Amino acid sequence: MSQFISMVAWRRWDLMDLFKDADDLPPFLAMSLPEASVEEQLHLFDLLHPLHRLFDFWCGNPDRAQDFVPVAEWTEAQWREARVNLHPQLMTSQVREDLMNCIDSQTPFEISRYITLPTLAPVAIDCTIAACLLPLWEGPQSVVSLVEQWLQIRSQMAVNLEPVSEETAASEVKELLIGLEVFLYVLLEH
Repeated sequence: MSQFISMVAWRRWDLMDLFKDADDLPPFLAMSLPEASVEEQLHLFDLLHPLHRLFDFWCGNPDRAQDFVPVAEWTEAQWREARVNLHPQLMTSQVREDLMNCIDSQTPFEISRYITLPTLAPVAIDCTIAACLLPLWEGPQSVVSLVEQWLQIRSQMAVNLEPVSEETAASEVKELLIGLEVFLYVLLEH
């Protein structure tokens, strides 16, 4: 027996996206929608807007000993032990070259140009912090090594010549990785 986790293209199943102004719903809907289960919300979405295939969903084993912990909720210890993999479709010399061109020209790197499926709008990352991702084209990297890479880059960019703390650098790298992991541009494991 398996348990429903989520739809495969879960961002495209947001019930509130069907309404022009989610704050201007009839009172009955405004009060009942947040109380509805995920399955009920998906069923209502399909009734109102039957656009997506119903059999594209993720299931899991309910008897698993350990629950899945979203990356955004990882502890510091989990982050220190984590490894980062670049999505295989991004592991091309063209993507790496485009990133390096963005770094040279100081323009945002639009990563969603290469894998468009999980996003509804373009996803761009600041070219300076994106530079710490360059080692991923050589292979999987630890989060610690990406933080060290970011510390080196930040120290060269420091306007006031004050070193950036490791905690600040780690926080910035975690924020970047969480944002990229949501769209599966990077795959994190611990």
